Amino acid sequence: MGWVDNASPEIEAKSEYRTIISVVVVLTVLAIGIVSARLWIRIKSHGMASDDWMAVVSMACCILYSIACIVQTKYGLGLGILDRPKANLIPYTRWNYGARPFYQLGISFFKIALLISYLRLFQGTNQVVYRRVVWSAIVLIFLGHLGCTFALVFACNPVDKSWNPLTPGSCLAPGPSFAGYAIVTIISDVVVAVIPIPVLLKLKVSTGKKIGLIVIFLLGLFTTLCSVFRYLQINRIQYGDGNSTLLVLWGVIEFNVGNMVSSLPFLAPVFVRKAKEYRDKYGVNAYGSNGGKMGKSGDAYKLGSVSSQSKSAYASAQGHSTSEENILKDTHDGSIMKSVTYSVHVDEASRKV
Repeated sequence: MGWVDNASPEIEAKSEYRTIISVVVVLTVLAIGIVSARLWIRIKSHGMASDDWMAVVSMACCILYSIACIVQTKYGLGLGILDRPKANLIPYTRWNYGARPFYQLGISFFKIALLISYLRLFQGTNQVVYRRVVWSAIVLIFLGHLGCTFALVFACNPVDKSWNPLTPGSCLAPGPSFAGYAIVTIISDVVVAVIPIPVLLKLKVSTGKKIGLIVIFLLGLFTTLCSVFRYLQINRIQYGDGNSTLLVLWGVIEFNVGNMVSSLPFLAPVFVRKAKEYRDKYGVNAYGSNGGKMGKSGDAYKLGSVSSQSKSAYASAQGHSTSEENILKDTHDGSIMKSVTYSVHVDEASRKV
């Protein structure tokens, strides 16, 4: 007995179930790993926040959607409509119908998670207008995807015609309805990716860090491309052979990549810190592969701190001036203070002249 139920060996050979299962499993496992790393970092440092819970809900919906996609391959997903075994019609449509809400509502949650993280990023700043824009985006994106979810659930009259096509009744035309879903998804993707850029450009950080932040957020635009490619498959389903393989795959890619992108801003500082620790450990800096002098043992000498008294004494002995810079970390307002102390030595011999 093969993987596809009620299918002959010839029909099963045509099925693209292997591709679907491979893509779904690989991307879902990768997304679970990245989101889990994000949650571990958050729990260890500050504890779970609202955007973390949104990420958990989104990932849970993604897992359920992925499972539903794999199950559908047993009933005909990966085949054209004419090649699908007729005995699998009802099981296939039931699983397909059950997966729709998890996809449509689930993809809104990772977008909301990103938007909430934007609010926390600029908490305590004077960006009042920006915060209002973000809150408006959260409400509109959720309502938009919620409306699409209801439209999918109640697309047919009677409702059970959605999972039992043999029931008499009528359904929304797939072309216009899928176009509406795609428009909502694409617009929300663009809004989430573009909103933080104007504020990020004004951040007083190094150019490298600023570019890194912008690149991370722009990765969210990849989900927009997935939505476009997914929409382009509607014509094939409506007027072609009805094979929805690419429609499902682009949905799986969009869902998992969205969850990964929403967690990358939390993982980036960890990678930067690890890179800095590696550089400090091996003495790698801009002047060469090793910043310190090498001793006989091959270890680099570390620069040590010198007290102000020892430096002044050294300057007096050498007849030179010296300066000391101290970074005072604990000031009353939490700012950084720079203290410079000068030590001047007057040559006694010059005073007798």
